[in-house]
Amino acid sequence: MRTVSPFLRGTQKKEFRSLMSFEGAPQPSFAEEMRTLARRYIDDGESRKLRTVCLLVADLFEQGWRVAVEDDHILFEAPGIARQSEQSVDDVKRRIRHALQAARQRQLQEPSVQTFVRRMERRTLRAAGVRSCVLDVVDNGSDLATEFQRIASLPSDQQEAALADVVDPVVEICKAGDRCSATGLPLNDIWRYFRHTWAHEYRPIPGRQLLVLIRNAARPNRPVMGIAMLASPVMRVTARDRWIGWLRESMETRFLTGEWVPEDIAKAFLGRIDASIANLRWDDLASKSEIRSPVETTILRLEQKASGAAHSRDLQLRAHYEDNRVADGSVRPMRGNVKDAHGDADWRAASEDLLFVRKRSELLAQLLFAKQMFRAAGLAKNPRAAIEQLLAAKTGQRAIDIVLTEFRKAGLSSQVADVSICGAIHPYNELLGGKLVALILASREIHDYYAERYGSQVSIIASQMAGRAICKPADLRILTTTSLYGVGSSQYNRLLLRASDHDELGHDVHWDAIGKSLTGGFGTLHLGNETAHALGQMAQARHNSRRVNNRFGEGTSPRLRQIREGLDALGIDSDAILHHATPRLFYACELGSASRDALLGMHSEPPLLSNAASIGAAWRRRWLLQRSKRSETLAAIRKLGPQSVHATLISPGSDPSLLPT
Repeated sequence: MRTVSPFLRGTQKKEFRSLMSFEGAPQPSFAEEMRTLARRYIDDGESRKLRTVCLLVADLFEQGWRVAVEDDHILFEAPGIARQSEQSVDDVKRRIRHALQAARQRQLQEPSVQTFVRRMERRTLRAAGVRSCVLDVVDNGSDLATEFQRIASLPSDQQEAALADVVDPVVEICKAGDRCSATGLPLNDIWRYFRHTWAHEYRPIPGRQLLVLIRNAARPNRPVMGIAMLASPVMRVTARDRWIGWLRESMETRFLTGEWVPEDIAKAFLGRIDASIANLRWDDLASKSEIRSPVETTILRLEQKASGAAHSRDLQLRAHYEDNRVADGSVRPMRGNVKDAHGDADWRAASEDLLFVRKRSELLAQLLFAKQMFRAAGLAKNPRAAIEQLLAAKTGQRAIDIVLTEFRKAGLSSQVADVSICGAIHPYNELLGGKLVALILASREIHDYYAERYGSQVSIIASQMAGRAICKPADLRILTTTSLYGVGSSQYNRLLLRASDHDELGHDVHWDAIGKSLTGGFGTLHLGNETAHALGQMAQARHNSRRVNNRFGEGTSPRLRQIREGLDALGIDSDAILHHATPRLFYACELGSASRDALLGMHSEPPLLSNAASIGAAWRRRWLLQRSKRSETLAAIRKLGPQSVHATLISPGSDPSLLPT
């Protein structure tokens, strides 16, 4: 149990306790009653606190948390490890799905979302010159089942080729301005429409995003088989970082077992330090001789420079707050000199912003420290003895941690992507279309589209750190994802296509389970947008200097920082709320061979990847051929199609009528 004591006045505590007694209201309606109470209060200081507490309790209760009141305390228990031991896997999935659906249903009731769905489903004259709607790109399961029955009646040596004439997966990337050739609808809108059919609400996320449609080129209108999204990866995931080799203990294991030879490690470490220094503006921080041969006094001076810049920035933020506060207490964020990567950006001036003076000084101090330790240990001359010496001493361990962090930063910025959305659309969900989508994400097409989209993009943060325009490479080597339910994933478990079984494939294509977080992690998925907004207002009202800026380079996610500071403003330990205590399973897919070595600077050859057609052919042979013959599968897909997709987007209270015309 987690105990919190929010800052509420006596009358507010009394009113809050009366509602929390559960008397007079059935528990299923409790969360909505809390939200109704919250909306009775205006955001006028003290009332804002009760409003925010009510919204917070409503979200957590709806997500399966146990909530109780004792005196002035609220007791929370997350639906995590201890309680999952009392439940079956299906029970856990059902509970999590139900909790996520509650937030999704609220989103579907939002006027803007309902307007979007109606607009997409309304049959009207589109840019393609035909009357169409988004449901035209949903396949008819009944027709598909009839085709499969026909194929099953053919001689066995003809079935595979016949199946390829019915199911031919192709990749389509959603780009701004591009439209569907069959319907005239914007591809981004088609993707968003199907995203609303997912189990949890749709939240746009910052950073890199590649929206993917997998379509069936063999069927009328090229129906959508599945959707996916590649996004910027989370900075720190222990299971992933250990699997790749970005943690010292995993690096040491591979060194001791001989998987990584000392000479390769030494070359990679020294090259990474030099590359990181080269991508950092240092001319105003140190001399060339200090960079070439760092000493302790230089490192100490840089650390002092960073501390001074941090203090000056704190004063700057305080002054900004006082000068820009308006009557309602809101303050416009303090932006930097560069808001986007436009051609005439003055990156040198941007690097002199106090935020980046601090960041540059801190980083250069760390890099020079590591360089000093590597040189003292003789890493270039005697790699094995040097690595053993570094691993045995605290200063050497710190130097290794610094260089591994640099490898992680470089890899996450250009070579790793998170699969945040991946799955099939009716009726292909019954045909293991989710496995197809996950496998095709490892194709040559996805790798090349990603490189095309982001390979020439100027990095705002890296450019401000370097004082000049920096374009990071976009050479995808690793895909990662997390199980939504924490108890296994039928989509990713044992997802493997062996090249020895499929002539089309030049290498194995597979997803691997790489670790599990037994204690859960920290996140905001269990908090709704209304609650996040209220906590953001609490954070803003509390601060008289350091407030959360939605600015590149400030640190972790602005949403997460706002929620943390809002909880602090309420007198609530943010870890008690943000630690969801739900186990997480982590999966990864290597694009080509030696991908993990590439992320440690020990392999530079470009990956040899199979194309989507080859992966699609192997998927048909491995899964679709047999599944399309099953009577239960055919019965299931006959019920799926435009009508079933439309039904998933009907919010409570809507008229569950037939398809719109």
